[in-house]
Amino acid sequence: MQDDIAPGARDDRLTEVRSSAKGWHGIQLAALGFIGLCGVLQTGDASEPKLLQWLAGILVLVAFVLACTGIYLVGRAAWPLYDPEREPGKADDSEALTLASSQLRRGLAMTFASIAVVALATATSWWPNTETAGSQVQVRATDGQSWCGRLADAQQGSLRIETASEPVVVSLDRLSSVAPVDGC
Repeated sequence: MQDDIAPGARDDRLTEVRSSAKGWHGIQLAALGFIGLCGVLQTGDASEPKLLQWLAGILVLVAFVLACTGIYLVGRAAWPLYDPEREPGKADDSEALTLASSQLRRGLAMTFASIAVVALATATSWWPNTETAGSQVQVRATDGQSWCGRLADAQQGSLRIETASEPVVVSLDRLSSVAPVDGC
């Protein structure tokens, strides 16, 4: 099908493919920067399972390799390396168009795959933290007293708060408010 293209049109299509590759190359570099930023901003939370932490690290490295390979392929399509011994000809132009188009397609596929992999790696950081997530409350009584701590099992009609100093039991009819807090 490439042989049906006139030589002038083939040159125009090759120029279009290379120009497109140059434009995509800038977008790929931005994607690589995004992957790097995600790797830097990733805060390791000790409450996450070690397997999940390792998985996230491996996925970020896979995304990095995919992005770099994609950048290389699109860069080769945009700025090809020529053999100085070979003279350009019509067959070479047809081969160059096919090769550049293939490199551009594969490079873009790898770039999009790298973004998907880094999104998956980032999703692993949403592991619930059962140690601190909403586990402490500020309790106020109608007489103005307040306590801060963790809720615990209590008898019916009362609320038990495990404070830093001692457990406190408050009757529900004395309760003014209960609000979650980040810390006491």
